[in-house]
Parts: sequence; structure tokens; C-alpha cells
Amino acid sequence: MPKLLAKQKVLNGRGEVVTWSDSNVGKFFYREKVKGRKTYRNKLIPNAKTMEEAVSMCMDIAIQLREEDPHHLSKDAIPKEQVPDESLSLVEREEKLIKRKERLAREERKKEQPKMTVEKALNDWLAGQKKRVDAGRFAEASYSHKYYSCLHIKSYLEHKKIFFSSQISTDTFDDYIEFRYQDTQKRLVIQRELAVLGEWIKSYLVRFKYIPAHLWLDGQFLPRIEIRQIDRDANPAINADDWKVILDYVRDVWRKEAYEPTPITTSNQFHKNIQTTRKPEKKVVWFRNMFWTWIRVAKNTGMSPEEVCKLKWKNIEIRDVGRYNSRKAEEEVYAIQREGIDVIQDSPEPEDGDWVPEHMIGREERLISYISTIRKKTSAPREIPCDLAYLFQRWMNFLQELNVGVNPDDFVFAQIYNEKKEPSQARIRQTWRKIVDQLMSEGKLKGHKFSDRKYTLYSMRSTFIEDHLLRRTDLYLLARVSGHSVTTLMESYERLDIRQRAQELTTIEHRKGKAPESQVINLFDS
Repeated sequence: MPKLLAKQKVLNGRGEVVTWSDSNVGKFFYREKVKGRKTYRNKLIPNAKTMEEAVSMCMDIAIQLREEDPHHLSKDAIPKEQVPDESLSLVEREEKLIKRKERLAREERKKEQPKMTVEKALNDWLAGQKKRVDAGRFAEASYSHKYYSCLHIKSYLEHKKIFFSSQISTDTFDDYIEFRYQDTQKRLVIQRELAVLGEWIKSYLVRFKYIPAHLWLDGQFLPRIEIRQIDRDANPAINADDWKVILDYVRDVWRKEAYEPTPITTSNQFHKNIQTTRKPEKKVVWFRNMFWTWIRVAKNTGMSPEEVCKLKWKNIEIRDVGRYNSRKAEEEVYAIQREGIDVIQDSPEPEDGDWVPEHMIGREERLISYISTIRKKTSAPREIPCDLAYLFQRWMNFLQELNVGVNPDDFVFAQIYNEKKEPSQARIRQTWRKIVDQLMSEGKLKGHKFSDRKYTLYSMRSTFIEDHLLRRTDLYLLARVSGHSVTTLMESYERLDIRQRAQELTTIEHRKGKAPESQVINLFDS
């Protein structure tokens, strides 16, 4: 008989965890004593390496032992000589063996595919995404998009009465597009939600085996929605007339209102309904000037709203490239000749506006600003030259008039009354929406010719790109400056009014003489 190495009573003395010194050394067993007999019922505790692990796993083994022979106690209650013959036929034994295999297979599937509530799975996945945001590896705006997408996904699963991951099957999400159509007709929004849904399934449910991997690998697990060109017009470009209306209103009306005293009604212990005025608030004056400058920077650089908000003074470099002014050149030449000095003009003479080197006759100041930025979406750095040097100088002077110390590491549009924090994009977006909706309701804005969508903060980025497309800016240069690929530029931003380029299509080429034939030079003729 093998020697018992160690044992420990478990389950309030109901059974024991033991290990022997024979060929099963290193293995642990759970055993229960059969009442009325000098014998035990044993079962191996798989994957247990130590006595502590075996003790912690013995409960499941005890249940399995009871399920394998639930009537053993009734048999033991009958005296041995009175136990009836319960020999089974071959067929009955085969059926019992099949049922046992099926039960063991179900237990194995439970181990391989654990069960979890859909709500907890979504929350755990979002918690992992939040950690990426806190570590600086993920943008806050992207996390917000995933968070709100998960709310819609959760709502859909509740609608389908799916509460556990084990309920998800091949046709679970077939009706997602129709379900979301009840709330929004924006196909691009639904497509982005499906992308978030796919990421959750692949990086969480499949990875941790909450659903079988073959569901995802089949390739048709999630429905697909067709994106049309009209669906890409979420941020229509602002036409020149509408931009002038918006800019004039912000600069000449809305901004100046901050400097006017506000009439208010007050009262005291002696008088009621006293009409008086309140002095302009410094915070309001700062914000309205900041907003006016902010939208000009956004429209003239093509940066996304996130990039403009994160722009710092150290990322701006201003250079005097100089430009040629023929009238100034004539005045300088005349002044030099009056002193008896002959002036030899450059040939050919530069045209007005051409960049010219320093100390050249006719040169006047021409400031260009270079902005260095990194877009979170692509993580690709780029440099944007723009004609905003004087705007940045004026904004710097405005801050200095408010006695605000400006450091290179400060945000350009920092909240000076809130510890110089990054400007609130949400507040800027709300202000833009309020102003544009007001001007639209008053009939002062025409809107985009090919889109019924409202102007957004991203519309200024679209405007920058479409303006350059109309100027025939080199596509590769524009793609590099805007942080897009050439394909994306043409797919998402090519919404030009054809009338603005009608001359190219209607110009009549008059009959020209036959071009002279070129002469072939043979290198071997000498």
C-alpha cells in the first residue's frame, strides 16, 4: 500500500486533500470516506502544484465527484448482502459513457470560454483605454468618441436582450445599422461606431476568450455600411462670402460688445429696481478677443481644433523674408542718383511681391510665420508656413497690455484667468455654434452649395484645403502641410464649385500654326 506523504482536512471535515509517495508523487487528490465502509472515493485535482493550490481547488472536485455518482450514499445505506444486482447492459453503459463525455466537454468549454456580462466587458475595456489616455498614448477626444460609441453598443445589446458574452453569435449585430438609423442618419457616425465595436470584440472579447475566435475570423461578423461622397461632407468648407460675414460679425459686433457697459437692475434697502451699468469683465474681453484670433489661425493654417488649442509660443517662428516693391525701388534709386551715384539695376528686375534678399534696393519687410505641430491622429510632425506673423504679434501685445507674462512653453491661447491651462475646445465649439446658428437664422449665411450640413470648427480646416485646391497648390505640398494623403484630400475635400473654374472648361483655343518638328541628333554621327 502506498505511503501517505501529506493530508489536510477540507470542507469542514467532509473530505481530505492528500498526496502519496508512489508513482503519483507530486499529484494531489481529493477523497471522501464512504460511510459504513473502510474505503474512500478519490479524484485527482488537476493542475495543482502545491497543497495550498489543491485546497483552493478542492470544492470544484468535490462537486464533480458527487455528480459522477450522486446515488452512492443510497447504495451504501443498504447492507452489502441486500444490494441488488445493478449490472448494466452494454448499451446502457455506452449511453452513460457518452453522457459523461458530454458533461466533461461542457465543463472544458466553460474553462476555455469564460462567461462575463456585456456591461462589465465594456467597462473593463474602456478602463484600459482610459489608462492609455492618462499615460499620454491616446487622445482624450478619441476616448470620448469610444465612450459614447459604447453607450450605443450597450443600448443595442439590451434591445436584443443579450446580457452575457456567451449569448453573442454570428447574427448578433446584423440589425445594428437599422437600430442606429432610428436615431441618426449619418452613415459616417455609424461606420465609426462599428469600428469601435470591432476593436472591442477583437482586442477584448476574442483576446480573453469570452467569444470563440472563429466568429471574428469569419470576416462577416459585423455589418458593413456604404459611405457615399455626400456622407463625407460632415464639415463643409465656408465660402468666401459667408466667411466675411462671420469674421465681420465677430470682429466688429460680438467682440466689441465685451467693451460696452452692461445695463443691469439692482436694489438696496432704500430703493428697488435701480437701473445701473456693470463694467466690462476682463474675462469676457479676453475670451472674445481670443476667439476672434483663434478662428483666424484655424482658417489660415488648416490645423485641426485640437492642434490650435495645443499650440505653444515655442512652436512659432517668425522670419522676415522681404519682398520687392517697385515704387520703393524707384524712390531709393532717385535718392541715390541725386547724390551723384550711378545705380546699376538687376536684370531682370524682380516683380512686385517677390521675395528678395536683404540690403536689396526696393526691399520692404515681409514677415512669415512657421508653425511646427504634431497631429495626434497621425503622430506625424509637420511645418506650416502662413501669413499670420502680424496677427501673432498683435495677440502678444494684447496679452502684455493685460500684464500677462508670456513664456515660450505657454499655450498661445492659454486661459490666463485659469492657471494658463489649455483653452477649452468645448467652450470654443459652443461659441462657434451659437454665432453661426444665429447668423444662419437671420439669413446672413448661404451655406455650402453642395451640403446641407452646418459649419463646424473643422469647416475652417476644410476651407483652408479647398482654397488651396482652387489656387492650384501642388497636391503633394498641400498633403504634407495639411497632414493628409493625396487620396484623402481628393475623397474628403474635393467639393469645389465648378463655376469658380469655369474658365478652364470654356476657354476656346484659337487655331495655331503647326508646331515645328524637332530634329533628331544621332550621337554616332561625327
